[in-house]
Amino acid sequence: MKIGPQKRKRTFREVVMNNIGLKLASLITAIVLFSLVRGAEDAQRSVFVDVVALLPAPNSGKMLVSELPDQVRLTLKGSRSQINAIRPENIPPVQIDLTDTDLRYYYFADDEFDVPAGVTITQVGPTSIALDWASRQERPLPIQPRLVGQPPDGLVLGEPARAEPAEVVVVGPDTEVADLRAVQTDPVDLSQIQLGRNELGAALVRPPPHTRYQGEPNVTVVLEVVRDLAERTIPGVTVEVEGPGRAEPAQVSVMLRGAPTAVEMVDPARISATADLSNLDPALGGAVPVVITGLPDGVEAARVEPASVEIAASN
Repeated sequence: MKIGPQKRKRTFREVVMNNIGLKLASLITAIVLFSLVRGAEDAQRSVFVDVVALLPAPNSGKMLVSELPDQVRLTLKGSRSQINAIRPENIPPVQIDLTDTDLRYYYFADDEFDVPAGVTITQVGPTSIALDWASRQERPLPIQPRLVGQPPDGLVLGEPARAEPAEVVVVGPDTEVADLRAVQTDPVDLSQIQLGRNELGAALVRPPPHTRYQGEPNVTVVLEVVRDLAERTIPGVTVEVEGPGRAEPAQVSVMLRGAPTAVEMVDPARISATADLSNLDPALGGAVPVVITGLPDGVEAARVEPASVEIAASN
């Protein structure tokens, strides 16, 4: 019996490459069919949608005091391909009409939301909003600057701080606005002021709940800053005479003026009062002004009593 040649084993590459075109076509067909079946399956997804409220006009005399949600959550159902294609930022805000002040609840309806065709809303959260109304009141109130800290040494406010504008209109429920007497600013630091007119920006403090300011919540605080001066009287300062004769009276009283700390630290023993009589004829007499020396910087002799002395002949 004749035995034929032994069959050769095929390599892995030959097995893979055999009918490669048919194999690739089958694989692509399977992927497409899987995608179609998968995409047609139902899926669910939750998205958040912004809420925009249309409120009553000011002349209605009413205002809403209950809190409104910034967003509502929608649970959406549709084919997987539709659900996956949804972009929350592309869903427009829902506008709710609250101009009817007799409403006590607002209920969301599915047709208020703009979702893609073929997608249904299975749940809205919250489903409703409780509405609480109050009588609306507008009231102008004075603005009080709130001052903190101390002015730099040697400076002081020349007049009370004031705000420009001097008042602001507060809008809110009558039960809350009626109790307000004034509106304060945020703290204004006096340690930063300088000599002269200072104009500092400041925000108004946050208003009570359910109230608001009409207009800008910022003001200018005006501070008129002057030097801080103190006065001190030194009695019995001896008048030193330059020239022949003597002065009458022999002593004067000196009132000092300057920064409080500097005036307080003046040593009376260092103050000199002089009268120059060298150009006067003792026989004729006359009055000579008293000159004060020996004062530190920032301190002046505001007044001398008497301001001048008379010459008298020496015995």
